[in-house]
Formats: sequence, C-alpha cells, structure tokens
Amino acid sequence: TPTPTPIPSPLPAPAAAGSQAAADYRLTPGDLVRFEVFNQPDLTVTTRISENGGFAVPLIGDITDVVGRPVAAVVGEIKQRLEKDYLRQAQVTASIVEMAPRMIYVLGNVSNQAAIPLPPYVHTTAMQAIGQAGGFLPDADLAGVVVIRDDPSRPGVKMSLPVAAALHPEKLTQDVVLQPGDMLSVPRLGVQRVYVTGKVRNSGAFTIPPNEQLTVSKVITLAGGFEQFARRDQVQLIRVGERMRVINVQGILNGEIQVPEPVLVAGDTINIPDSRF
Repeated sequence: TPTPTPIPSPLPAPAAAGSQAAADYRLTPGDLVRFEVFNQPDLTVTTRISENGGFAVPLIGDITDVVGRPVAAVVGEIKQRLEKDYLRQAQVTASIVEMAPRMIYVLGNVSNQAAIPLPPYVHTTAMQAIGQAGGFLPDADLAGVVVIRDDPSRPGVKMSLPVAAALHPEKLTQDVVLQPGDMLSVPRLGVQRVYVTGKVRNSGAFTIPPNEQLTVSKVITLAGGFEQFARRDQVQLIRVGERMRVINVQGILNGEIQVPEPVLVAGDTINIPDSRF
C-alpha cells in the first residue's frame, strides 16, 4: 500500500508558483482518500472517489461534488459541519492513500498518439504534452489545435480551448494548462477525423471515409474493439458545444435497443469508460 500523504487542517500556506501543496491537490475519480478526526475513530472514512464525487461521513451525512475540489476544501467542510452540531473542536486530517491515474489524451497528427499521465503537483501545458507525444507531424493543422474539456458552466457539455501557442510560439506564456481528462486534438490539414479514447485496443484518430457514414460501433471496430473492462453500455459521444451523449453500444449490437446509431461528424470523440471506476 502506498504511503499516505498527510494533509492537515487548517490549510497550509500556499505553495510556490509551479507546484502545489498536498492540500491543494484536486480530487479525481478513482482517488482513494482517508479522512480522520482526532480522538474520534468512529468518524474515520476511507473512500474511493466516484464519478459522482460524493461520500458519506458518520453524523453529518453526505459530502457531495468533491471531484475537482482541493482536498483541503473538503477537509474544511467536514470540520465546519462537525463543529456546527456535534463537536466543540474537530481536528480533521486527510490522506491520499492512492492517487488515481490522472490522464490526458493527445490525438491526431503527432508522432505518437498517447495517453499521458499528469503529475499531481506540477502544471503541464498543451505544448508540453505535444512534446511528450513526439511533436507535430508535418501535415498537422497548427491553427486547429484545441483542448476539449468539460464545460464547468454546463454539466455534460464539452468546450473547446484553442491552443494559440501551436501556431504562435511567442504565446507560450498563455499556453493552456491541462486538467485530468482533457483531450488534445491535433487535426490534419484538409482531412476530417474522429477520435477514440479509453478502453479500446487501439485508441487514436480515424478518418471519416468520403461518401460514407461512420457510426459509433464502426469506429470502435476500427479501433480494434472493446478491451476487457470497457463499459460497453456507457460509451460517451463527445461533440464540442453539445451535451455529452451516452450510448449503449452493446445493447444496439445485441438488438436489445432498437434505435439508430448516431452518425459521427468531424471532431467527434468517442470515449469508452473503465468499468472498474
């Protein structure tokens, strides 16, 4: 078992620029975290953060929407709620027992399309990730490089962030700082592509054939099919500016669901979640 990293309450002083204090670590689905209250062993909670981002604490009930929040903020909420109704003084600590993989995906016209882990306490920018993926191919459309990310103001909707530094190196200081789950799309000049990530055998970019419709199940087949732990009933269709759609591909293929499959358009991303999280 990895050695836990203690995170005290109250918040420590802010870390220096370019790094994060442990207390500022933002929770990610799959993180295993232990919360403890001094001299109150019955209040200890060890929980793996789910996609829904909630867990229960004895006495105070549910702590919700923790994904993306600093650990210290969650510690502070537990402390405040305990002191409000149950304890005169609550000394709450948290330990990151196990960090979930914090991945971003570089897709399209780079030397090596890849899932890249983000270090937990150091910022990684879009151009740094492209460097880790081997750099641009000669026919990459530098003006079209974007980061695809969840829109915090519209749950379930993706937004597109232009990477201006790809075409204008003098703008590196304004480069996009990546977050877990970001997809970095590098299009090819004059070619329409869709992207497949997650639990398939060969993730990457796939060209939409001329005069042919490409569906979700077809592109998964092109990607080598599902891996062992793929959520075949929870395949995500991500289209910039629209709410994410969840498609039961297994049900469609088995004939259990009689609905037409969505036809993909250039820039779409298909993500197959891991059933273990």
